[in-house]
Amino acid sequence: MAYRIRILPEHDLAYFRYSGTASIDDYLAVVDQYPRHPDFRLGQKNLVDLTRLEDIERDYARILELQARIAGFVQSTQNDIFSVIVAPSAIAQEASQIVLRSWEELNARVVRRMVRNMEEAAVLLGISPAALAPLFEED
Repeated sequence: MAYRIRILPEHDLAYFRYSGTASIDDYLAVVDQYPRHPDFRLGQKNLVDLTRLEDIERDYARILELQARIAGFVQSTQNDIFSVIVAPSAIAQEASQIVLRSWEELNARVVRRMVRNMEEAAVLLGISPAALAPLFEED
């Protein structure tokens, strides 16, 4: 799997894109790298892009462990963290549902919403779709 982390500080937005087959180890790498990003700020809105996701590793026990780790990390924020997941395909929706269900049992300050396209995500995040363009530029 390939992933990308980008941050738009002017919109207080962290962007995560997953491509190919998502493994738990790759998810863990994103969780470890994000707080080290120079533009990281605890409490940023999150945009999770699953438009290029092809498959997922289905290790539910490890997913729950990782979500609990994330929940512990976000407890230090004073406000809810708003996260929008863009999941247009059946596999992306399955991945989203696994993550959404894993958060149900956790007492974490994360509000997650799933949408089918970037335009819907932009509306929920209060950002114009054009403002998201830098996120999609290739390195």
